[in-house]
Amino acid sequence: MRGIPAFLALLSALCTACGGHSSDAAPVVLLPCAITGVGTPDSVWHRVRASGFTFCVPPDWRPNGHPHDSVDAKQWHGDGGSLTWDVGSPRSFAGRDVVLKMSVPVVRGSNPRPIPQESSVCSPRKSTPLALDGGSLLVTEVECQQQWTITAWSTRPQIYVQGEAYSDRVAELLRRVMEAIRFTSSAR
Repeated sequence: MRGIPAFLALLSALCTACGGHSSDAAPVVLLPCAITGVGTPDSVWHRVRASGFTFCVPPDWRPNGHPHDSVDAKQWHGDGGSLTWDVGSPRSFAGRDVVLKMSVPVVRGSNPRPIPQESSVCSPRKSTPLALDGGSLLVTEVECQQQWTITAWSTRPQIYVQGEAYSDRVAELLRRVMEAIRFTSSAR
């Protein structure tokens, strides 16, 4: 028992030394998060604490912003993707960074050919229900010109996590992020 205070003092000193404290930024504390079938022991995902729920992000993803009170930053980004979490409902199921590019042929002459109808620039919205921890999520996915928007949202508690990906590989990572959402006991 006598060694515990010394150990805690040493741990505190190491955390301060490694935390990179500066006067304008708080250190980011990343909690480990095991995702079945993803990564290796050297690449453990990070647990993100949100309002009434948690989820996990890949090891190389970083927060945009700082934690507040008992929750982590609301925006995260990594190579080829990003996500935002919040309480309430998502504003849209197509991400804010989706830019639609359309081209239309110009037809000249007195007898123009009919313009062929192109299919929609976005895939039909795909929705998948998930039952987790006694709560339920609806995960929606839309792909627009190689940009995926994947949104998990719930009405009880009213929360969402929305991610954007720019490749199949990162879209698959976002699907795993959505499957890792867990409600805290106070949110149910």
